[in-house]
Amino acid sequence: MDMDDALGQWLEQVSKAAQLSISDQEKITKAGADVYADKLAETTKEKHPDSKGTGGKYGHLSKDVSSKKGDIDGDHNGSSTVGFGDKAFVAGFLNDGTKHIRGDHFVDNARDDAKDAVFAAEQEEYEAIIAKLNGGGDK
Repeated sequence: MDMDDALGQWLEQVSKAAQLSISDQEKITKAGADVYADKLAETTKEKHPDSKGTGGKYGHLSKDVSSKKGDIDGDHNGSSTVGFGDKAFVAGFLNDGTKHIRGDHFVDNARDDAKDAVFAAEQEEYEAIIAKLNGGGDK
């Protein structure tokens, strides 16, 4: 294979990688979101254990963490979202603090702790998608 052919193939691969579909982008960000959601649930359970009662109307805070494809408004634009459901306001009070509660920043710390694992999960999904686009195997 001469240099022109090799550069042509490389340019084609780069072009495919730069033009991922919204669905593929969401697969990548969802892989990272799932990792972060697991870390956030783990940190929430560690810092604010489910030791007091049933958790009330909405259940315990650590069981209220979820991830989904799409942004916060539900628009599908390649992003994914992680957060608390009905008890998000409680998480905000515990994380940021109030006049009577000292915040412990557990959400911020979980985000920082999970950063490397999130990027690794996204990279793995990205590489699998690129391999598939380039005619790769079952990766």
